[in-house]
Amino acid sequence: LAPNYVKLKKVTTIRKAVFSPYEEILTENAEGRILSNLTLSCPPAIPIAVSGEKLDENAIKLLKYYGINKVKVVKKL
Repeated sequence: LAPNYVKLKKVTTIRKAVFSPYEEILTENAEGRILSNLTLSCPPAIPIAVSGEKLDENAIKLLKYYGINKVKVVKKL
């Protein structure tokens, strides 16, 4: 069975996250980071996280479950 649905904390607007400098990192290193670009998996093609949300342990588990091994996160300054 897939890990449970997650509710993530919105840290910034989608626009600000998408247009911020970003880096692509391994999913397992993304806990606590802000998602830059939308990540979808097909199936189910339902967003696990939305740009501007902070990724947590449960989101990481779900991303990895659906085979998403890299994510784009807002670059640390």
